[in-house]
Amino acid sequence: MHKKKTIWEFPWKYKESFTIAIALLITGFAIEYFIGKNIIWLPTWPTNLIIIIAFWAYFIFLDRYVKHPIINWLSSTYAAISAISVFTALILLMGFIIQSDKGTPSFISSIGLTHVTSSWPYLITSMYLMIILGFTITRRFFPLRIKNLTFFLNHGGLWLVIAAASLGSADSWKLSMVLNEGEQSNIAGDSRNRNLFEMPFKLELLDFDIEEFPPNLGLLSIKTGKLIIEKGDKLIEVEAGYEDKVGDWNIIVETYYPSAVVDGDKYVVSEVMGSVHAVFIVAENLLSDEKRSGWVTNGSMMYSPEYLILDNDHSIVMTIPTPKKYSSQIKVFYPNGDIEDVFIEVNKPARILDWVIYQVGYDEKMGKWSKSSILEVVRDPWLPVVYVGIFMILAGSLYLVWMGRTKN
Repeated sequence: MHKKKTIWEFPWKYKESFTIAIALLITGFAIEYFIGKNIIWLPTWPTNLIIIIAFWAYFIFLDRYVKHPIINWLSSTYAAISAISVFTALILLMGFIIQSDKGTPSFISSIGLTHVTSSWPYLITSMYLMIILGFTITRRFFPLRIKNLTFFLNHGGLWLVIAAASLGSADSWKLSMVLNEGEQSNIAGDSRNRNLFEMPFKLELLDFDIEEFPPNLGLLSIKTGKLIIEKGDKLIEVEAGYEDKVGDWNIIVETYYPSAVVDGDKYVVSEVMGSVHAVFIVAENLLSDEKRSGWVTNGSMMYSPEYLILDNDHSIVMTIPTPKKYSSQIKVFYPNGDIEDVFIEVNKPARILDWVIYQVGYDEKMGKWSKSSILEVVRDPWLPVVYVGIFMILAGSLYLVWMGRTKN
């Protein structure tokens, strides 16, 4: 009679493999909860490279000279699938949970889910996956055969991506620079500006420009201070001649000035600093035929916003325009004396030496008249390794598709 296999009896399969992988993830959550992320030490160059070399020497040595059921399990499909599944689940949680401690439940933050890539669960599961993949790759790599090429490319590429993202993260820099028009600076700070660093180049902000979307008009509840928007409704477009129904009122936009200043009891077109979007609207109550009219503006750092009171409960207000895009024209001063002008826009960074410069913000109090630009300077020397890993995975997938077609 065939004896039923019990758990933890060799050879280990999916039940044992998933139990170990999930237990390691829970252990990471527990360490993060009781100790916190400040204890994590990540190696820098060249220590991380030495660790990677030591990893592979360890894999090859154990695979060649140690014959034990656990070593066989570490290079098995069961261990690989369970490790990849748990690690993928953690990455998916990172995608669903905002990676910021602001506005998230304290428990979610305390177990590391608001800063996954710098948490103990990520460190433990990624290291475990690297170990499993290392043994799996070593077992299939020797002897090297063409039929194992797809396996090596896919698994080796994944190993490179995880190793570069984990062990190489300590060598990456993400700093912030604030530039004011007409001033040169080579000083950047960390996320909280607790530490300042000298960059190997100087930057000067020549010009900062913002393009805004037109503002909208909306019905405001005076009691709650919130806009009243029924399901399926939209805000009123700011455009001369536009007419729309809001609540019990019919709103007509008679005049619209994209840039204006107050002149007595009216607004006139002006491009001076602090000018506002201004509209003259006429509102008619559809039930009582009452009429209201007046100027409505969004305000600025120089002018208070104006709104049109309709009744004791409602008024018409203008929303703050949102930026369509903003950009910086910058002069770069290199260490060798070279000078270059570069243009940086949101989602269109510039590369300066080994650094990538991103446009991330401006002086929001000044709005479109901002004379300062906030840049993010990023340096990640391990990024090419990540790209190599990704290309290996793509190459392995394409080779697998090609082999499937040739067999058919």
